[in-house]
Amino acid sequence: MEFFDCNVYYGKPPVPTYRIAPTVADLLAEMDWNGIGEALVTSAQQRYDDPVTANSQILRDCAGEPRLHPTWVILPCQTGEFPGPDALATALRQAQVKALWAFPSRNKYLLDRNTFGPTLELLSDLQVPLFISLTDSSGPYSGWALMSAILADFPRLTLVAADQDCWGQDRFFRPLVEKYPRFYFDVYEFELAHGYKDYCDKYGPDRMLFASGFPGINMGAQMFNLLHADIREDWKEAIAGGNLRRLLAEVKL
Repeated sequence: MEFFDCNVYYGKPPVPTYRIAPTVADLLAEMDWNGIGEALVTSAQQRYDDPVTANSQILRDCAGEPRLHPTWVILPCQTGEFPGPDALATALRQAQVKALWAFPSRNKYLLDRNTFGPTLELLSDLQVPLFISLTDSSGPYSGWALMSAILADFPRLTLVAADQDCWGQDRFFRPLVEKYPRFYFDVYEFELAHGYKDYCDKYGPDRMLFASGFPGINMGAQMFNLLHADIREDWKEAIAGGNLRRLLAEVKL
């Protein structure tokens, strides 16, 4: 089975975890040890420090590593720190960046139509996936409420809810799956008895993306959960990497 991890980062987090990958070489070694073929990658600097500098640095760090697919962390274009919608398509094409992340609470902005309207319309047109961490945000306009609000305004957006809590979040994401055909969620800590089977029997596997969440937890934990899920083998293969490969192939740069 070919695993394509949609949610990993390298570098040193502000609160070190049990096992980290300080460099890209360390990340590749960790992937080899666990049997993960490819990964969408961010860096600790992008997530916790300075996305402006780190968005450029990750391209240099991952250059010449075809198994690693660098992503960018978005910021409001009004501050001049991130390309506006007129320049963003060209910037993504030149960098060959096919996925973006948003950390609105951590980076102190509102991820809404007022701040990002033209940008999110562009991403909808280009079918560039936007990953939003459920653990990043706080307050009433956050988490699953934020996912629902964004999709209500931008129903064509390819939106990926990342970093869900354990024990299953079905009551949050199943209504979004039913209403929005471009909504996806990663399976980081999707830990529920017969959760894969119950969900896939009703909806199929196509909206689920494999995510280890490394270095938050060991890469092998979510691999184990998926490999031992009581679902069809072709569904496991879709979740492990097929769905993400399809999404990236659909990006119109």
